[in-house]
Amino acid sequence: RGYRGLLNHPQFEAYYDCYKKNHNKCQWISFFDFDEFLELIPKNMKINTFLNNKRYEKCENIKINWLIYSDNNLVYYENKPIKERFDSPLYNTRVNIHIKSTVRGNLKFNYWNNTKNPHTSQNEFISCSSSGNLIKYDSPFNDPPDYKFAILRHYHTKSIEEFCNKIKRGRATKKVDFNQKEEVLSRLQMFFSINSTTKEKLQVIHN
Repeated sequence: RGYRGLLNHPQFEAYYDCYKKNHNKCQWISFFDFDEFLELIPKNMKINTFLNNKRYEKCENIKINWLIYSDNNLVYYENKPIKERFDSPLYNTRVNIHIKSTVRGNLKFNYWNNTKNPHTSQNEFISCSSSGNLIKYDSPFNDPPDYKFAILRHYHTKSIEEFCNKIKRGRATKKVDFNQKEEVLSRLQMFFSINSTTKEKLQVIHN
């Protein structure tokens, strides 16, 4: 976090380094975050079966849409599986048009050496949705979301307690503290744009 290397952006740098070191060892590499979970449809499908489907024969990047989950009005962290704590997907939020990339190995040059967005590359790699339909190679969005064969469950906020701790850790690009009011307010506005406001949640923020 905060590292500035070849690409002057720690998230791009991590992706670049990962692909550079592993592209010749893997048929595919997925670039997901720890709060994102891939679900294949049907649910008993194996990842190898999914990736070896003929629909992806010519594809170099499979772009899988987010499905955002609410905070379930939970205020504090609980030591339970995340799928038990948060079981309310928000199908109608525009945030779901975001995608994350699953990139084919052994491409001619590093997928992440020319990019303006960590979700996709600006280079003209053949990109498709999870249904195998061709989509824009340089867009970090797929609108409308395609959930026919794969969903990237994204637990974007979790509880307000966990979200406040996330703010304190900072973004992937920079450190953020609670003295930076504009940044903090922006993050909290995002939280309440998809979650309801309650006295209990506001109390956690004030504490």
